[in-house]
Amino acid sequence: MINITARGFDLKQGAKDGIEKELKRIEKMLPENASFDVTLKKLKEGYKCDITVKHFGSFIRGEASEAKIEPAIDAAVDDLKRKIRKLKTYFVDKKRKGSIDELADAMDDFSEDVSMDNFDEAYYASVDIRRTKSISPNMMTDDEAAVQMEMLGHSFFVYLGINGETKIIYKRKKGYGVLICE
Repeated sequence: MINITARGFDLKQGAKDGIEKELKRIEKMLPENASFDVTLKKLKEGYKCDITVKHFGSFIRGEASEAKIEPAIDAAVDDLKRKIRKLKTYFVDKKRKGSIDELADAMDDFSEDVSMDNFDEAYYASVDIRRTKSISPNMMTDDEAAVQMEMLGHSFFVYLGINGETKIIYKRKKGYGVLICE
């Protein structure tokens, strides 16, 4: 299923057909039930294309910004293809084990105890929150969460650990870190 949304402009049928044609080729590389959400935004200096592939709680995102809409779509599709190849390589290549093993030691540098008594309420009243999202974390291993985070292109990812605890995996200079919510 391909869902295309245009924000800030009207998308012509020819562009929709072009997007669907490009995504049909990618669809062959993915499982049957994968769905695509394509969001095109008009920016001051051009267009932004964001393509998200969803499959049973797994996500892969390709995105790009360009001056014209066609190059933005092409660049986002190329980014998505690159991430799919990277994901397939990850599952095939067994040599990657060592870098994920650092997860257990990643929290050593983050042991400072923070108390809510030290925060100034006036500071937090002035924070300008631009967007709020609701999420339903999926249960997965730390390795799977790291892959999901990389495929989305985010610097952190919220998920449920195997024992049911809420966890946040994040990128560090070398490796990853995990926060466990109590």
